[in-house]
Amino acid sequence: MSVEIQVIQQDGSTGTATDRQRALLDAAQKVLQQDARFQALREPTLSRVEVNEGVTQTEQGHLYLRYDVPGQVPQEFWAHWGRANHVAWKSGTVMVRGAN
Repeated sequence: MSVEIQVIQQDGSTGTATDRQRALLDAAQKVLQQDARFQALREPTLSRVEVNEGVTQTEQGHLYLRYDVPGQVPQEFWAHWGRANHVAWKSGTVMVRGAN
């Protein structure tokens, strides 16, 4: 199942995802899939992806990911480009190493 990226502009209108935003989504999913806690989830399914254009691609809050997990509370993450790959479970932050 492919989930469409919803892009929310600063004025509340919608837009189209850029190649860089799509690359961030792909990279964030790879970082999550390598995380032991994420691997322990039973059948996480990506159900929602939103880009918040009011937040730069290098700040927490730029890319929202929601994973549905059968019988459990959905897992939510905020991904952004950063200096290293890192998942912070308490805050739900996923930092993805990439050129800024």
